[in-house]
Amino acid sequence: MYRRPAFVDLPRPNGETLPLAWGLEKENVGMLAAISAEYAAQAASLVRNGERINLDLPLHLPLGAVPAHSHRIREAPIHELVTDTYEGLLIRDDCVTFHPQASSQWDSLAHVGDPVHGFYDGAQSKDIHLGDGSRNGVDRYADFGIFTRGIYIDLPEFYANNQRHWSALGSQICRADDLRLALEQSEVKPQLGDVLCVRTGWLEAFNKASPEGKKTIFQGRDYSGLAGDESMWQYLWDAGFAAVASDSVTVEAWPLEQGKPSLHLAIARLGLVLGEMFDLDALRAAVHKHKRNTFLFTSKPLNLRGAIGSPPNAMAIF
Repeated sequence: MYRRPAFVDLPRPNGETLPLAWGLEKENVGMLAAISAEYAAQAASLVRNGERINLDLPLHLPLGAVPAHSHRIREAPIHELVTDTYEGLLIRDDCVTFHPQASSQWDSLAHVGDPVHGFYDGAQSKDIHLGDGSRNGVDRYADFGIFTRGIYIDLPEFYANNQRHWSALGSQICRADDLRLALEQSEVKPQLGDVLCVRTGWLEAFNKASPEGKKTIFQGRDYSGLAGDESMWQYLWDAGFAAVASDSVTVEAWPLEQGKPSLHLAIARLGLVLGEMFDLDALRAAVHKHKRNTFLFTSKPLNLRGAIGSPPNAMAIF
């Protein structure tokens, strides 16, 4: 059975400040291991009327709405239709070439490594490949299955309700104390195995912008989001979260500062599972409609051996 020790009790090798949460689970899924079969069964009871909310963007967004090469690696998908015939039948087929992290995505635990210790659970670059036995790939998430309670938090609403400023742009930081307060005000106590869905308003700003505005919003790289400091690491860990998904490009406030903790570094050291560019706007409407911010969260990433990321294929069910 997975047991998560307190953050303060995690080992810190060589007198380092930041912990290494390695060797705690055998599935190679990091913090997702907190989702027990028993908790998944409890989460199913959150389905009351069966309303299903898609949490994935279309694969062509956002990169299909901004100029080519707006990202230094990723591009919009190339989707080709094929026409054929077979025994008198008219056949349509298609082929898609795409970057699995160019739209709504999970980052695998092979996405970011610690510069000293390597990737999550001690994996090294040679252990991350596309063959059998590759470690930390998103196919591990697919095997494990993501089926649990989701909790929705809306940062623009939280800050407005508390008479404080928030903007999805400008690199504004939501500190751990603010995130804790937002959850307290929603009257939901996190439990071991929850997936946290944090709406920053980035996607809404992007969708409403003109074509030139979309380019500026994406390429500006001044995304607001969660703090990446050790206090946020501790809060997410001790609160019991299995993963954090956001409607922003990076989940955390961007850009990063070299040499300082970040949620992306926590991928390697904690096994933190991050979901980026989730479509949370319809979820926001459902939360207001049902007057609750908890729901059944399901996700089945691609079972693609050794993959660094995947569309989440995620739903919220009320």
